[in-house]
Amino acid sequence: MSITFQDLYTVNEPAIWMTQSFSGFNLDSRKVTTGQIFIALTSFSQPEKTAQFAQMALDQGALAVISETDLALENSFTVANARQLMGQWQKQYLQAVQPISPARMIAVTGTNGKTTISRLIAELLMLQGKKCAVMGTTGNGILPNLEASSHTTLDALHMQNALHDYALQGAEFASIEASSHGLEQGRLNGCAIEIAAYSNLSRDHLDYHKTLEAYAEAKSGLFKFESLKVAIINIDDAHAHVMLDAAQHNPAQPQILTYSTTQVADYQVQDILYSLSGASFKLLTAKGCFEVHSPLLGHFNIENIVASLIAVEQAGFALADLIAVVPKLQGAPGRMQVLRDDERLFIVDYAHTPDALIQVLQTLKRHVTNDLWAVFGCGGDRDRGKRPLMTQAALDYANIALITSDNPRTENPEQIFADMKAGIDFDQHTMHEIHDRREAIKFAVANAKDGDIVVIAGKGHENYQEIDGVRHWFDDVVEVQSAINSQHHQTHAAYPAQ
Repeated sequence: MSITFQDLYTVNEPAIWMTQSFSGFNLDSRKVTTGQIFIALTSFSQPEKTAQFAQMALDQGALAVISETDLALENSFTVANARQLMGQWQKQYLQAVQPISPARMIAVTGTNGKTTISRLIAELLMLQGKKCAVMGTTGNGILPNLEASSHTTLDALHMQNALHDYALQGAEFASIEASSHGLEQGRLNGCAIEIAAYSNLSRDHLDYHKTLEAYAEAKSGLFKFESLKVAIINIDDAHAHVMLDAAQHNPAQPQILTYSTTQVADYQVQDILYSLSGASFKLLTAKGCFEVHSPLLGHFNIENIVASLIAVEQAGFALADLIAVVPKLQGAPGRMQVLRDDERLFIVDYAHTPDALIQVLQTLKRHVTNDLWAVFGCGGDRDRGKRPLMTQAALDYANIALITSDNPRTENPEQIFADMKAGIDFDQHTMHEIHDRREAIKFAVANAKDGDIVVIAGKGHENYQEIDGVRHWFDDVVEVQSAINSQHHQTHAAYPAQ
């Protein structure tokens, strides 16, 4: 089946090309093929080159160009809100040329937790015998086969292409992370999001959003989708009211379900018991009280599990059946990932904001019998204001702080370390500074004692370190395991060559 642009966007006096069939949309002028429509989004960094890119696309055989501003080119058309519409356009195009029953969509937003929640949702569905696609920070694909992703939330065209492909592969559900950037830039537009969940909000991405209020407003966009049937909100979070307000004023009138570990809610957690093997708790719901046994460490992972249970229950599954498989959950890589060495525990976690680091350390304080370590750094070319806050968090909640590098990117590492120490009183605290991250991990492994828990924070699932704009292979999990193995190596077993 063919489709024309006029089928997607009605123009009173259409140009000839608008009534001709085309072969999809493209955002990259270098990759345009004959018959495609090139969408020339105005570049944030190089707006003056937009017309140049558009002309390049036409030269390569593009049927036409759609732009946000008038480019005065032949076969070009201006749609001021093209960025917001292109996801829906691509979805309609794909359905026209290859109809398929789309995957039911569950989306999660929040500063911390969205990666784990979306992953747990997919695991729960998989354990119920359903194919579920995952899209987010740790990769895209149908569990367990994920590929690395360039962004937490893909651009609207790639998002629709991926979702269509997953549906063709038999995915009945898609569990996706909805970033604030993605929501604000319309990357999820065209997605029929059925169930949406909110975890929490803390300081992050203020280099982009400028204020927490603007950041929260961007997140709330997830609860304004016309397709929304269920809104799941953590009412323990200080910004929950912004999400509740968005859901309440959504003309679709979604069912609103709340969860909490501290107050009355639709799903209320009680009687938490922590151990080094996980946690157990009671979950009080309208359908009764359930015992939940989680293999995941951390108070926030209790919240994450509850959010994922509600989401999958609302997708049509019995809560008791879901709770029965909770002990089998693994969670996302690099999210409170545990490496055990006899009586020592090493935790690799993505915590890269002050709030996330505090949460991780607070949680592990409940388990540690000796010293709690925090090994962390701060990324370059990002919000400088949070750097001393990260250091203060480590000093306040850990026994030993070790500051090291994260991803310096193009920034001078010395400046990052200076910012991390600015205005900080290190008296009465144990602090080490080792700039090389590999050496910092080796130091922590060499000096950690039985009963210690060492948190290596900031990078989590990432398998690279970006220095001077170049990505070098680096994996915290591999480095920790290597350091442990090296420590156990018996050097006296070697013998000289004869």
